[in-house]
This record gives sequence, C-alpha cells and structure tokens, in this order.
Amino acid sequence: MSNLHPAIVAVIVTHRRPAELGRLLDSLAASDLRPRGCVIADHAPDGTTQALASRAGCETLVLEDPSNPGPGLGWANGARKALAHFSPDAILFLDDDVVLAPDALSVLAGEMRRAGAEVMAPLLEDAAGHLWAFPEPEPPELRRTIRQARTPGDALRLLGTEPIGFCWCTGACVLVDADAIRRAGFHRPDFWMLGEDLEYSMRLASRGKAVFTCRVSVPHLPPEPANAEAARQSDYRKFCSLLQNLSFLAFHSPHSRHLKRYLPGNFRRFFRSQGVSVRTVRDALHCLWHGAIGGRPAGTPPGTALRARNDI
Repeated sequence: MSNLHPAIVAVIVTHRRPAELGRLLDSLAASDLRPRGCVIADHAPDGTTQALASRAGCETLVLEDPSNPGPGLGWANGARKALAHFSPDAILFLDDDVVLAPDALSVLAGEMRRAGAEVMAPLLEDAAGHLWAFPEPEPPELRRTIRQARTPGDALRLLGTEPIGFCWCTGACVLVDADAIRRAGFHRPDFWMLGEDLEYSMRLASRGKAVFTCRVSVPHLPPEPANAEAARQSDYRKFCSLLQNLSFLAFHSPHSRHLKRYLPGNFRRFFRSQGVSVRTVRDALHCLWHGAIGGRPAGTPPGTALRARNDI
C-alpha cells in the first residue's frame, strides 16, 4: 500500500448490536481519513442496519444473512464484495463493538506504509482504559515485555513507537493490504467464532510483513448483557468454541508457531471461569479431542452439536 492517501474500505460483521454499530459508523464518519466505502455483514437482519448505513459517511453496502454463520464467513463475504465493488487499496476488518478515534485510521495507514507492511494492527483497550488485547510480538523478548503492560500507555512506554512484527492478532480491528488478501484468501467459515481471526492473521503473517503499533489503541466496548443467564450460556458456548479452535490451530495449522505453549493456559482459564465439574471436564475433552485429534474447528458438526445441547 504505497498511496499517500490510500483507498480503504471498512468491513464489519454485526449481530443484534444496533447501538454499537451506530457508534462505530459515527466514528468512521468522523475519521480524518474517510473510508472509500463500507460493507456490513448483518447476521440478524431486521431493517435496522439498513437504516443505520448512512451514518458511515460513505457508500455503504449491507449483506444480510439471517443464518448467523459467524464472523469468519461474514468477513469473507464482506471482503469479496469490497474488493469487487470498491477496488480498494486496503480493507479495514472491524468488530461492531469497537470505536475509532478520528486519527486512528490515518495513523494505522501511515505506519503500515512506513513499515512497508501488508498488515497493521493496533492495541485494544477496554472501557476502563486497560489493555484488553495485543498482537503477539514476533521477537521473543518483546512477548515477555508486553505482558508487563497494564494500559496502552504502558505498552507504548515499554515497546516504543516503531512498528513491531507480530505472529498473530485479534481481529477486532486490522488493516490489510488488498493484494495480500488476494494472495492469502479470505477468513475461514468453519470456525464459527473466536479463533477465525487468529488463523487469518497467522496466515497473513506467514505470507508477508505483519506489524502492530503501540501508537494506536482502539476501545473494544461490548454491550452489557441484558439477561445474565443468557449471557452465561453464551459465554460458555463461546469459550468452548475458542478451546476447540485453538486446539485445532495448535496442532493442524502450519502457521501456528508457538501457540501450543499457550493452549494449557486457555484450558486453565476455562476451568477457573466455569468451574470444575463433570460437565466442564467432559466439554473441555470434547473440544481438545475434536480440535487437536480430529482436526475439526468449532464450526464443524462436533462443535455445532455441543452448542446445541440443552444442559449448557
């Protein structure tokens, strides 16, 4: 991406979050680097997203899929449409619950160009301003350093302003060169959710230069759950999906690098948050077996069957 003012298209996947989506579109409209266009994959269409589309401040296309196939297929379909309709220099993949500062996109694009990179990611922060997620640095010594940071400011102080190569990143906000997408392909549709972004970023990083910057931190602000029990069940299903997807990636992805080392820690987090019981042990083993041994991500029939059970 060599253009001084690159043509960027935002691709967003949304599911029943009109307030968050509207907030994100407003932030895109206020960006000092206005996107050429926007594609929204709406997985719970009821007309609301169509009504919000004009708030992006650019031509916006809405792709409706009521089957709710997960963000992987949503981002893939959105990217295909963006490439065909807008011919952009780069695509900005976004979750519907992030918010961009007015200068965020221009800094990301500028740092990406300065680094000669094909992929650029920011830090992510939570509502309290704490570091919520960060890309996995390529240099081993920086992996230890960034884990000392509690806030984006800490990370900037510890790691500095230069772009840093990464092995993988969370997909809530990632800027990707259009030619890199054409070479690497699109997000996989068989992860359901949680892990499809890691796989895609690993694939991109293995084929080109992928970097992140501590100069930009993007707030990730999911809504508060309206129903505590429904939220508990949803979180449990999502965590199981993550475990199965990570198990698959650790043992079957040619790009997973050192992810195996982090797999036990994610299972420990599952038991700490969900408790140790016959059910949780059974489900964790299900995820490990089908992901690591069976080679099947969570969007395949074993994962679908687990999520469909009524005892979660």
